[in-house]
Amino acid sequence: MIDNLQQAYLDAMGIDVWTLRVPVSLTEPEVEEPPGLKLGPGTGGTLLICATDSDPASKLANDIGRSLGSIPVWAWPLDDTVAIKLEDAVKQHLFTTVAIFGDRLAKQLFGGKPPVSVLTSRVVLLPEMRDLEEQPGARRDLWATLCRSGMVTASQDFA
Repeated sequence: MIDNLQQAYLDAMGIDVWTLRVPVSLTEPEVEEPPGLKLGPGTGGTLLICATDSDPASKLANDIGRSLGSIPVWAWPLDDTVAIKLEDAVKQHLFTTVAIFGDRLAKQLFGGKPPVSVLTSRVVLLPEMRDLEEQPGARRDLWATLCRSGMVTASQDFA
């Protein structure tokens, strides 16, 4: 392989040089930094990540939070200096479960398929909040996922 100075001399003399092109697949793709999170109030070991800051204020979110048996911490993506990285949130608050509402949000946070865990916290993928509000089947899927993941038990007393 020739260096830049040699290439410049050859170019000046009009001599074409064959060079090996690097296939696109061998170049490193640019890695986009995932957004940080804004954490809302809460004290439980569960972090519920939704797409917008208005989602935790809904009646549905209130019902979901009550079904968990403790007060979960709600969070949403935020590109700001007050935002915290997901790994830092897990470390600081000792979350045991990170539940993400929707595939699109998971891809935004992880750049692809979500991992099984983030540090010591397991990751659970839930349906999107919009789907939960509009589709009864999505709410059934949510309940099944919450039970299957151990976040709630099907026999939990809600008295």
